[in-house]
Amino acid sequence: MNRRKVAAFAAHLLLVAFAANLHCAPTRQLFALLQNGAGVHGRRPETDDYTVEIEKDRQETEQFLRSDKSPLLLTGRFNIAEGFSTIGSDPGSTIRLPPRAPKRVGTLHRGGHEISFEVQTQTAISLNGKPLTGSVTLRISDAPDPTDRISFDDFKFGIRPAGEGFELYLADAQSPYRGKFKGTTWFPVDRTYRVTGELIAYKDPKTVDVPYTDGTFKRSTASGELVFRIAGQTLKLVAYAVPPGKNLFVMFRDQTTGKETYHGGRYMEAEIAEGGKVTLDFNKASNPYCAYTPYASCPVPPKENRLAIAIRAGETYHRD
Repeated sequence: MNRRKVAAFAAHLLLVAFAANLHCAPTRQLFALLQNGAGVHGRRPETDDYTVEIEKDRQETEQFLRSDKSPLLLTGRFNIAEGFSTIGSDPGSTIRLPPRAPKRVGTLHRGGHEISFEVQTQTAISLNGKPLTGSVTLRISDAPDPTDRISFDDFKFGIRPAGEGFELYLADAQSPYRGKFKGTTWFPVDRTYRVTGELIAYKDPKTVDVPYTDGTFKRSTASGELVFRIAGQTLKLVAYAVPPGKNLFVMFRDQTTGKETYHGGRYMEAEIAEGGKVTLDFNKASNPYCAYTPYASCPVPPKENRLAIAIRAGETYHRD
């Protein structure tokens, strides 16, 4: 499974399902650099079927992050209070947009768990791609379920539950985060980091509240511990169920974290085979979207998932 599917669960998740529905103008850039080995640290790996598979996955990650569905288009996250909230570029707006947006786009009204939106501009507004006038009660749900999307000019927003409240996520086709994105970088492909382990399932799967980087918690199911060996050491990672599939979501830190890789850890998927065996491919370990935009909300790896060794495989990270 590629990074987009792993991240769709990881941002559960709040961000990705909204970002995956964005349809703003794309900024496509050079993927030939990756094909020629750019963006990979150290020696250029030998080409074989496995390496080709990994490089293809990495190119798809790069393409997605530069695309019109990229989470890097997110440029704002706003709490929605009870009562009325105005939206626009006017300085007095509750939710203030960039100056090029209409002065008053509309008004949200929150009454408990119900939120409506009233159009208050001559600018063309659409709801899920269809023209909108007047007022509408918005469909709001947790990711990965769809939520209503309001679009106008370069902008798009959707609303998600956040703890006991709600947050509005704003996307902008002219996002500076996509504009300054320099591409992903990776360790060379190394087969020794593709290992077979065993799932030691909990007798009863544990329901846990996973902390997120925005201070909220999301309820998830911990399925058990993955036990495997790398560099002569036996290691363990807590794994989480990924509905509706049978594979498992893993988030971890290791001895490269905060140095060669992102300080918030990395994510990957464990593929379940017959007899409780699992395949962990650390060459596919990728950064959460929090590495690229401050408006993403990402799950935090549990303390049990800090490995005592350096995993020099997968995505790297360099702060500008």
